[in-house]
Order: sequence, then C-alpha cells, then structure tokens
Amino acid sequence: MAATVLRKELRALVRDGRFVVLAVSLSLLLASLLFASAQQQRRLAHEKAQVSELVRQQWDSQGDKHPHRGAHFGLYAFRPDSPLAVLDPGLGPYLGQALWLEPHRRNMTRFRPAADEPPSVRFGSFTPSFVLQALLPLLIVALAFNAVSLERESGTLRMLHSAGLPGRALLAGKFLALLAVVSLVPLAAVGAGLALVTAGASPGADTAWRAAVLAGTFLIYCGVFAALALAVSAMVASSRRALFVLLGLWIAFVFVVPRLGAASAQAAAPLPTAERFWGDIQRDYAEGLPGDGALAVRNERFDAELLRRHNVRRLEDLPFGAYALRRMERDAYADRVHAIHFGRLWDRYAMQESVARIASALSPTTAMRAISMKLSGTDLAHQRHFEEAAEQYRRRANIKIDQWDMDNTRGLTSFDDKYAGDALWRSVDAFHYTPPNIAFALRAALPDLGLLLAWAMAACGLLVLAARRLRP
Repeated sequence: MAATVLRKELRALVRDGRFVVLAVSLSLLLASLLFASAQQQRRLAHEKAQVSELVRQQWDSQGDKHPHRGAHFGLYAFRPDSPLAVLDPGLGPYLGQALWLEPHRRNMTRFRPAADEPPSVRFGSFTPSFVLQALLPLLIVALAFNAVSLERESGTLRMLHSAGLPGRALLAGKFLALLAVVSLVPLAAVGAGLALVTAGASPGADTAWRAAVLAGTFLIYCGVFAALALAVSAMVASSRRALFVLLGLWIAFVFVVPRLGAASAQAAAPLPTAERFWGDIQRDYAEGLPGDGALAVRNERFDAELLRRHNVRRLEDLPFGAYALRRMERDAYADRVHAIHFGRLWDRYAMQESVARIASALSPTTAMRAISMKLSGTDLAHQRHFEEAAEQYRRRANIKIDQWDMDNTRGLTSFDDKYAGDALWRSVDAFHYTPPNIAFALRAALPDLGLLLAWAMAACGLLVLAARRLRP
C-alpha cells in the first residue's frame, strides 16, 4: 500500500503548481549563487597564486645583507581554499587569507575578504549553503504543511480510512515521495558546485568523498524537516494551523536558535582583546614562565652553560657564532610562549563551539551548518590545521637562516654588510600546505553528526506517533 501511495504522491507533487514554481525559483537562485561563488573562488585562487609568486621572487632576490635582517623581510603563507568552499564558504570570509612569517613572533592571519565587503552585505549574504540550510526547509514546509490536513478537510482521509489504508502506510508513502522530490535540490547543488570548481576535471578522491558525505547529510537534514512537516500536518486540525506551527518552527530553527547559541557562546567564553593577548605574550617572554626566570636571568644561565659545555672562558672564543645561537635559544623560548597562548586562544574557540553546539539540541539547522563547514573545510578546525602547519614552517625557515649565521661566524663577530646572498634565501624551501583528509573532517564533525542523527530519529519517531494517532 505504501508503494501505491508513493506513486500517487509523486505524480501529485510533480503536477502541483507550487512545487514547479518554488522548485524552479529555488533552483535558479541556487544556480546563480553557485556560479557567482565559483567565480569568486577562482578569482581568489588566482590572486593568491600571483601574490605568492611575487612575494617569493622578492624573497629570493633580496641581495646581500645580514641573514637576520633578511629573515625579517618575512615570508607569506597563503591558505588554499577547499573545492567545496564554493558550496559553503563558512568562516572563510571572516578568517585571514595569509600569515606573515617573521622571526621571534607568531602572527595572526591577515586579509579578511569580509572586511572589503560593503556595509549592506555584512548584514547577511546569500550563499549556496544558506539556500540549502534555510530556504530548502521552507520549500518542504510549503509542500507538506497541508499534505494530510487538506485530505482530512476534503473528506479524502475518511475515504482512505474506510478503504482500509493504514495511517502508517499513508504517511510513509507521503514521506518517501516528498523526500525523493526535494532531495534532488541538494544532490544537484553538490554535483553542480563540484563541477564548477573543478572546471570539468575529475575531483580528487578526498574531495569526492567529502561531497558524497555532505550530500548524504543534506538528505538526512531534508528528512528531518519532511518528517516534522508531515507529522504536524497529521496532528493539527487545520491546514492554516499547521502552516503557522511549521513557519514558527522554521523561524526558530533557522534564525532564532543559532543566533541565541552564538550569543551564549560569546558570553560563556569571551575572547581576550588583542591588546591583552599580545601583552600577556610579551610579559611571559620578558618575565618568564613559572620557574624559568626573567629574560636577563635566562640569558646569563644560557651563556654560562654554553661556556661550560665548550670548555672556554669567553664567548669570543667559541668556534661558532654565539649571536646566532643566542637568537635560536631566545626564539625557541618565544615559540614556547606563543604556543601556550595560542593554544589557550584555540581552547577558547573550542569552548565557544561546544557551547554553541548545545543549540543543536534545539535546532537541526545548527548541527547542519557545523557539519557543512567541517566537510567543506571552512571551519575553525581546518583553519587551525593550516596555521599550525605555517607555524612549523616559520620555525624551520628561521632556524635554517640562524644555523647558517652560526656556521659562518665565530664567537661574537657579526657583519652588517654583504653577509648573506641570494643563495641563502633560495635555499629556504617554499611553503607547501597539504590539507587534512576527510577522516580529520569527520572526527571534527562527529558530535554534530550525532546530533543531526538524533534529530532524524526524533522526527521519524514523531511521524510514527502521528501515524498511529491519525484519524479522519
């Protein structure tokens, strides 16, 4: 019986004028946003490649200078965009695109695309992910709010009941038909977005797996709203009441709860101001971490240990450059201090994410947004992975230059003119970043996937309960 209902509902939905108008309108909007997003991704990738090449050329051709001064010229590490960022830019516009890598100091990312947007855009921008996460449920509500209540009002439900059609078979057929029709939108969007960003080429295996899992989670997300819409339509007496209830749930799920969750996260785990953050780093470096002593004490202790280890009385008698070795020691301590404070900052971000995740218990949209960003590689976890890789590269590059300085000087001698040439700058390898694979994204998204599945089970349970209580 459910199969018969499924075929009948599929024909009815295809012939329904609402479906044709709304689905075509939504598809056109989604297609235009995907095209614009793909163009934006290509433009950003082209700009990053150009700037990266120019910066590298400038680094390689610095000429003769003191090696440490050359190191302070600095390098840039550019964050590559995930192919699926065309679907969900996530936090990308609000995170910096590049890191300036210099000695002694770990920097934060720079050049946020959102900073260049006009004020009108900052109030909210349409993206493909917004259409799929916010407007697609509205399409489901528009198609399903009277799927059962209208049959009750017209007397059709009484006829079906008298013919022996179980309520479970009726709602199962309607649910499968609605999900089959609506699921075409996210599947087409993921496929089209992947095709646009790869320009017809075959995507990598990791990107293909991410796209497949993302499409699957969108199907679950659609199933949540389809089950809720049909359950409300079956349990509420009139179509008008069902529409009001579903619109209220949609507004709460899509707009109210996520904003309340974000506000609660900021209140529960406030971030330090930039002045305080950098001030704490400078204090811990100068005064020392607990038990380490101040900078002057650490320097005296290091020099004494250096003389003892090499059995000389003066630093001038060392068979290598003492200034360079001192820099490496101080930089290693600075790296340790920076790592502690940046780690605390990332812990704050993680705490905010955990608090905001509580909102997922009240809204499936919150869980879907988190999953979409993580699978698209546009969340904080992927950003941290990039910044940690850039930081390790910064340390290796500076150590290599200081090591060259140490090997080419003796004692306390130092040269300010024509000391290192282009050969040294070119010996520093360029920064190459390998993004994490889908396993990394799934581990980060596991709590949100669990919450979305919990919503799916709860919505299906409500639909089963509505089927049991269904009366003409």
